[in-house]
Amino acid sequence: MCTYNVKIDDAVMEKVRPSITSGMKEDAWVQLQVEMLFAQMAAERAHKPASTMKLSQRLRGIAHAPADFDYKEELANRY
Repeated sequence: MCTYNVKIDDAVMEKVRPSITSGMKEDAWVQLQVEMLFAQMAAERAHKPASTMKLSQRLRGIAHAPADFDYKEELANRY
């Protein structure tokens, strides 16, 4: 398990303090919130399609277009 030191602005903590479950220590509550956030982020990443190409990968594909490919015609027909 990883261990990190986290600093939270006192004013922000005062705003969320009423949300902390009665009897739960603040550090345990913060730990729970971070774990839930990370689990949600991991689940969202897992559901992203693997075929999503980065911009650099899409741009590289232009260089591999057939010699007779007409870019202007392609753009005109696209819209």
